Amino acid sequence: MFDEKTVIELKYYVYILVNPINSTPFYVGKGIGNRVFSHIQDAQEGKKGTEKLDEIQAILSSNKTIEHVIVRHGLTEKVAFEIEASLIDTFRYISSFNPY
Repeated sequence: MFDEKTVIELKYYVYILVNPINSTPFYVGKGIGNRVFSHIQDAQEGKKGTEKLDEIQAILSSNKTIEHVIVRHGLTEKVAFEIEASLIDTFRYISSFNPY
């Protein structure tokens, strides 16, 4: 989790979750605060129903740690949304990326 100073400095940001088993990005998101960590917390709490959560749970059950990459930070929400959408489109174009 980010400390309070980091949260303030990050503002809105765009992030990627990377599967450490195959070094492949499997989720792109935008967030503020500690949003980047919420998916792992949801999976640890046993929430179900999405491919993203299924993948996170599979990674965690193999005793691996999901990699979090902050792509850009210090953004407005509007700019973060535009970058997120651009990255999703790019990953879809270059691979079989499925951002759930």
